[in-house]
Amino acid sequence: MRERSEDEIEVLGSARRENDSRKWLWIGIALLFVLVLGFCVWKLFFIRPVEEEGTLLEEPAPEISVADSTSLAGDERPCVTFEKDSINDVVLAIYALHQLKAELSLALPDTSDTSVYFVLQAADIRRDNLQILGDFVLRGKQLARGKRKTGFCAIRNGQITLGNSASDVMKDDCVVRQGDFFRQYPLVMEGEVIVNGLKGKALRRALARRGDRFYIVASLNRESLYDFSEALADYGFTNALYLVGGTSYGWCRMDARVHELGVRRGKTLPSHNYLVFRSAISLE
Repeated sequence: MRERSEDEIEVLGSARRENDSRKWLWIGIALLFVLVLGFCVWKLFFIRPVEEEGTLLEEPAPEISVADSTSLAGDERPCVTFEKDSINDVVLAIYALHQLKAELSLALPDTSDTSVYFVLQAADIRRDNLQILGDFVLRGKQLARGKRKTGFCAIRNGQITLGNSASDVMKDDCVVRQGDFFRQYPLVMEGEVIVNGLKGKALRRALARRGDRFYIVASLNRESLYDFSEALADYGFTNALYLVGGTSYGWCRMDARVHELGVRRGKTLPSHNYLVFRSAISLE
């Protein structure tokens, strides 16, 4: 056996320490990858974008897709008629609006006001500050701003225009003409389904147009927003705008009776807003 000289150095366990270092390095890389992947999944599926508050986005005005209301037959009396139907396994409650004019309101109309025939919540409320979500104009005064939802309902002289555009053209016209304006998800425009990113299933509501008449349409079962939109298009509605759905409160007058819709909760926020349909002609 060879004897070791005094200047020879033998390092014990160096290979093992090197293997341990590499093992911990790979464990660290794997943990970092898992953390990054988890953050991406969390951001994609659990974080909802928040509407811009008090900021008007400067965007080029694209071509506006709109559908205007037209005058109804002069011998028609103000009323709401109802039918239930289904298409694509989606069951719909369909309310036809006859000789009614539209307006927005921050106050819930009383059922004793016989000129009112239909009341539904219109624009959504922000979760972070409980303010109205998106551009909102009431009798010419702009009360909220934001364009994350490109669908809109413009009301001028009681007449409705539905459209899909982030442009300010229609909103500014409502300001000038002392009209009303709010934004919501566009569902159907010119007969084509508009795809929105809203996930999950819920009871749905929409303001829809077919021919020369406007309708309030509600799903009687929980539906995805796409299935609801597709059902509206396949049923023949050429334009449709989403309204606050679920069990949000509203009411309608049919056959001289008031029918409540949704659930009336005790607490009403100052930002709660309503799409109201009143008689367009005098009954005197």
